[in-house]
Amino acid sequence: MIKRILLLTLAAVCCVAVVVCGAYCFAQPDSSVCEEVCIVVKDSADQQFVDAHELETYLKNKSCYSHGKCMSDVDCHRIEECLLGHEMVRTVQCYKSPFGKVCISVKQRIPVLSVVSLDGCYYVDSDRQIMPIRGEMKTDIPLFKGSVSKRAAQEEYFDFAIWLTDDDYWNERILAIQVVNPKYLVLTQQDQVGKIVLGEIDNYQSKLMKLRKLYTKGFDQIGYPECKEYDLRFAGQVICRR
Repeated sequence: MIKRILLLTLAAVCCVAVVVCGAYCFAQPDSSVCEEVCIVVKDSADQQFVDAHELETYLKNKSCYSHGKCMSDVDCHRIEECLLGHEMVRTVQCYKSPFGKVCISVKQRIPVLSVVSLDGCYYVDSDRQIMPIRGEMKTDIPLFKGSVSKRAAQEEYFDFAIWLTDDDYWNERILAIQVVNPKYLVLTQQDQVGKIVLGEIDNYQSKLMKLRKLYTKGFDQIGYPECKEYDLRFAGQVICRR
């Protein structure tokens, strides 16, 4: 009985000692020096709009680069806030790892549609936010040209662009969308096939569905006529103009 009590007492003392030592060590400032800053752009396998070198330079210019600093002075929240100010960054996670390493994980802003209008040239990203066009960016997304307001680009044209991108048939055929005015949209097709007069953006799915049926169940069988345009503005009809 006495032996069991002594063993239990010893175990309790050891547990208390571990907790006290851990708390003491945790409370002490980390005096080690940051030996490495690792920046990873996670979603850049298919398209890269910003790289680690550019982000490293950005941090240096903003006096937020951690290399050579005492680890206790590294402010992960400040680094995250700094990188969120970069025009191509969507989300950031920053944390410290053992042995003097600061890890930064970045997700890019992803363009969904591009716009060329009187208001300027820009992208709209996956969060429906305006983002700048950079010279080195090359991406295959729907292009809207002409009388395009930023509100429309972030709302109804955004939804249309998502649908076009997800539709394998039309994504391969449509080159650009010319917005003559909000009630008159014209779609340019690949291979110099006649243009598509969509009219208003409303009911674009059903309008393009009836044209697809004409293509696949008609023209694909007998050949395509030499038409300058296909007008979809009238219910239940496709008017072909030579």
